[in-house]
Amino acid sequence: MLASMGCAGGMIMLDQTVVAVALASMASGLGLTTYALHGVALVYVLGMAAFAPVGGMAARRFGLLPTFRCGVVVFALASGACGLTPAGAAAEPLLLLLRALQGAGAGLMLPVATTLITHLYEEHERGRALAAYAGLAQVFFVLGPVVGAVLTQYLGWRSLFLVNVPVAAAVLWLASKARITGEPQPVGGALTVVRPLLVVASVVLLVLGLYWCGAGGFTEPEPFAVLLGGALALALAVRLVLGSPEPFLDLRLLGIRPYAVAVALTFAVQAAQLVVLVHGTLFLRQAMHRPLLATGLCLLPLVVTLTAGTLLSGYLLDRSRSVRVPVLLGLAVATLGAVLWTLALPSLSYARQVPGMALAGLGMGLPVPALSAELMRAVPKDKRGDASVLRQTLRQLGGAVGLATAGALVLAANDDADDAAGIVTATATPSAFLAASAFLLAALLCAAALLPPRWARPDRTEAPGDS
Repeated sequence: MLASMGCAGGMIMLDQTVVAVALASMASGLGLTTYALHGVALVYVLGMAAFAPVGGMAARRFGLLPTFRCGVVVFALASGACGLTPAGAAAEPLLLLLRALQGAGAGLMLPVATTLITHLYEEHERGRALAAYAGLAQVFFVLGPVVGAVLTQYLGWRSLFLVNVPVAAAVLWLASKARITGEPQPVGGALTVVRPLLVVASVVLLVLGLYWCGAGGFTEPEPFAVLLGGALALALAVRLVLGSPEPFLDLRLLGIRPYAVAVALTFAVQAAQLVVLVHGTLFLRQAMHRPLLATGLCLLPLVVTLTAGTLLSGYLLDRSRSVRVPVLLGLAVATLGAVLWTLALPSLSYARQVPGMALAGLGMGLPVPALSAELMRAVPKDKRGDASVLRQTLRQLGGAVGLATAGALVLAANDDADDAAGIVTATATPSAFLAASAFLLAALLCAAALLPPRWARPDRTEAPGDS
């Protein structure tokens, strides 16, 4: 079961990094516009954010394993269909729909994995099991750019999606071989669909409305109408969720200040991380004209230092016994790195980008594991499952908001001819990096003002997996 969950988590992480390398090839192969090019990355993360709480609710109603299997099947079918998307006028809407379904399948899997591992392993084994799960997913994340470059160069971009089908089959086979004892029984009762659908619709309207502002122009009334509709729908959804005796997404947990601060900082870090990953890759491919394999290798300073920061975070937290040390240090280093990377872009020199890239990766890796440990310590034990679902939902939503904001700025700065050709120019890319820098700077200021000087030391057996 641990191998099954780890492969599933790795598959989800892989589809965030491998696709970034292949976006330029997909744009030329299918005739995608720049609007759709950004959308391929955006709707996947948006689908995860929207369906993570649905996955948590379905797991309580139908059981952990049935929900997990459903998510794997949806993810595999959508992946296979993405790989078979035909070129033509229908390519853009079809590919975006299939990527959203991929994200929905990932959202169904995400809340189940750590919960199932927590139930399967005794407390003295749980830390190692969760660390192994998180480590396997992290390996997929680090290898993503290189794997994506190799597959795209030798087998074409379609292979990035088609390879998920046998991996998903292996995940289901491994899960079927596991002997599950002690899995929590599903909770009976009527299945609520109105509130989840309203939450999903409101989040989609908000994020896509924000992204549409760049394509339609910041002075056009239609995007703002969509944004307003999304905001009103979200306000209604929040009110309905808070008024429910058994909410599918426990927003009341945000009333716990340490938890709310940690989730807000995680939101901002995820927003910046996906922006620099996607737009840094596009800059290497389209502005600097780097070959596919070279692009994958050029991203290693970012993903390797990101992993190093993740591993270092727990050490700093244990040594200092204060969450401020890894979080403030990480956010300061990440902000400096993002600014240096932004300043290096106009030179079109890769060597000048490496210091900023490495600092940004290291800095963004430091805060999240420490925040994960602390936010789980801040909530009661019987609420940690709900806290994990809410955190995962808002973290992925942060990535979607970051991509939408950066995409809107890039679309506004890009020429119309380049937008139609699916090309992001060298002059438009810095606006995306400025957005990432702004997210990190806002997180740094928030952390300096709101994080208490010393929090309780985390329980080692529960910190690694949620990282």
